[in-house]
Amino acid sequence: MFWVVLFVGFLLVAALATLSYWLTQLWVRDSQKASPYECGFDPFGSARSPFSIRFYMVAILFLVFEVESLLFFPVAGAYWNGVKSFGIYSWGFLVILTLGLFVELYRGALAWAQD
Repeated sequence: MFWVVLFVGFLLVAALATLSYWLTQLWVRDSQKASPYECGFDPFGSARSPFSIRFYMVAILFLVFEVESLLFFPVAGAYWNGVKSFGIYSWGFLVILTLGLFVELYRGALAWAQD
């Protein structure tokens, strides 16, 4: 059974590789298809325009603090159930995240424009 599965897998990979090679040979590259826009007019700017990395930094910080807020739901549930042994760990986690936020504020990662 092992050899049958191995042989069928090999045939599938070979067939897909051959199909991929054959399909790429059918496409003819011309200047219209190679242009970044196919809407009928000449592009007025570069398709490789630079972007601001600040947007991504703010988005990553948002995701970090969203995950942090989700991690505090079990802490609140444990507090209401009377379990208090891991409270110090949750406060330590919160302090570390707050310090990280202050470091990012100090570095200017959240400033949209520099003066």
